[in-house]
Amino acid sequence: MDSLLIEAFGLDPDVVHLNHGAFGVAPVAVRRAAAAWRERAERNPHRFNRVELPGLIAEARKHAAGFLGIDPARAAWVRNVSEGVSAVLGSLALRPGDELVIGTHGYGAVRKALGHHAARSGARVVEAAFAVGAADDEIVAAYAAACSPRTRLVVVDRITSPTATVIPVAAVTAALSDSGALVFVDAAHGPGQLDDDIAALGADYWIGNLHKWAYTPRGSAILWSKPGAEVAPTVLSWQLEDGYAAAFDYPGTWDYAGWLAAADGLAYWKSAGGWTGVARLAAMAADGQRTVAEALGVSLERLPARPAPAMRLVPLPNGFVVSPDQTDSLYEALSRQRIEVAPVHFGGAGYLRIAAAPYNTAGDYDRLAGVMWDLACGD
Repeated sequence: MDSLLIEAFGLDPDVVHLNHGAFGVAPVAVRRAAAAWRERAERNPHRFNRVELPGLIAEARKHAAGFLGIDPARAAWVRNVSEGVSAVLGSLALRPGDELVIGTHGYGAVRKALGHHAARSGARVVEAAFAVGAADDEIVAAYAAACSPRTRLVVVDRITSPTATVIPVAAVTAALSDSGALVFVDAAHGPGQLDDDIAALGADYWIGNLHKWAYTPRGSAILWSKPGAEVAPTVLSWQLEDGYAAAFDYPGTWDYAGWLAAADGLAYWKSAGGWTGVARLAAMAADGQRTVAEALGVSLERLPARPAPAMRLVPLPNGFVVSPDQTDSLYEALSRQRIEVAPVHFGGAGYLRIAAAPYNTAGDYDRLAGVMWDLACGD
């Protein structure tokens, strides 16, 4: 680990941190900026909330929209992808027989939200199935095959959470353009990893977390919707009638410091190298993937053809993780060795999902490789 950057991110220096994508972490300077906003709010809470806050939130939203390259009027503050998905689902008038489509690589909490709304309305959830390592045309065909005249909403991951795969979203939306289905892009891992033209993806809705790879405080995400694809907030409050984005700005009395300090996180991302920095992380992730794979004697064939820039899969030896429940025991075994990484069971096989963040070095993957060899291959 880079000791200076570990300190800059305020992380425990005795732990090897290889799972930045799970929850993200804001650098200390960004956390201090949020704390300053929090202190300012508490010094005169009445005036701050009544007079100052609306303009501050709108300005923070404008800054976030600029980073993402979207119209601030179409950029709504939410806390995370799960909240944004809930807002979109809550705005649909689902009927019995309607269908909601999600990929088999889709995030579990999003799948639960779809299942809940489907059960309440008599709709059903349909899966678009494709294997780890599927080619782009196979992925597009899987989504197209899962749709029918009854399909109301298709959720497409930009980067899949369990398998760190970049999905060809624009090709998927083009394939579905005549279906009449709405397309929702789950870009939880997108901001700060992929330089997307969001509107050009062709989707109706897009949501991305800023607190993972763009280094903002946790609880800051942006829900974009194209003009005409209106969404109501999950919390209906004072600004409900003030237009799409403003309706989300003030869900009531809570701590807005994370949103207000988002600009500091985005500035840190830029100071860390911007897209050049992302390219460095991608090279580190790829090198780390090879290091761990060589130690375990596993092949890197049939893995995602387009992996996430700063995340990679490493297959586990056959028979090491054979069921989803075994991922917890492997996680705990690694955590006891002071290594934080994500074990995954997908499609009947076990993997590690590793990440590369600014504070990581090649030695972190050497450490993981050694511990994994002891656990999987040692006597």
